[in-house]
Amino acid sequence: MGKVHSVASLAEYWGCGTDTIYSLIRGGELRAFKLGGKLLRIRGDEVERFECQNTACSDTESALPSSGTRADDATDIRLERLIERRQRPQLVTSGNAGQ
Repeated sequence: MGKVHSVASLAEYWGCGTDTIYSLIRGGELRAFKLGGKLLRIRGDEVERFECQNTACSDTESALPSSGTRADDATDIRLERLIERRQRPQLVTSGNAGQ
């Protein structure tokens, strides 16, 4: 089995709050499993599936059936932005800059 994320680690990875992750799980958009009867975990392949599904180009999105809910659209847009932000290279700066 590949990487498994906790709700908190996935929220940190995506740069969002745990409430967003719980909302996606409750809404059935993100599949999770219970560990020990209480703790929720998300498989790495599920994270990849969700990211791929929600980063489709606008041409393919128009061909897909819409749920018709604005909340789902807003969540998709937020996650696309979060994923894009994670993919940008980070600038590394030294604490001694300018000395």
